[in-house]
Amino acid sequence: MAHPAETQQQRRLQLPPQQQRQPLRRPRKGSGMGMKWAMVAAVIVAFALAALPPFLQQRQLARESDRLSAELEQVRAERRQLEKEKEWLASDAYVEQVARQQLGLVKPGEMMVVRTRPGNALKKDTQHAQEIRD
Repeated sequence: MAHPAETQQQRRLQLPPQQQRQPLRRPRKGSGMGMKWAMVAAVIVAFALAALPPFLQQRQLARESDRLSAELEQVRAERRQLEKEKEWLASDAYVEQVARQQLGLVKPGEMMVVRTRPGNALKKDTQHAQEIRD
């Protein structure tokens, strides 16, 4: 048997390895589940950060596309209006309107009637009559 002066350490060394007690360790809390969840969370965050710039770029491109579509529709409406104006300016009705209103022209057989203010007509007629007499 062992001598009473032998220490516990010496007795442990004499036991076969299967029977020797391991030094006490603190048990792991959750047996590593916290670390696994932290890794899963880190992977999710990494994917989210990797997907964020393309998502933001897609949103910006969608807004730009909407703005350009609205601008295109506005330009098309303006073009339709200009086409109508072009047709009107090329019509005989417009040419006749300009000839009558701005140039004072009349068709053969028509007589032009000019409206004047009552006081102005008398003065013009008298001036015209005096020019004829002279």
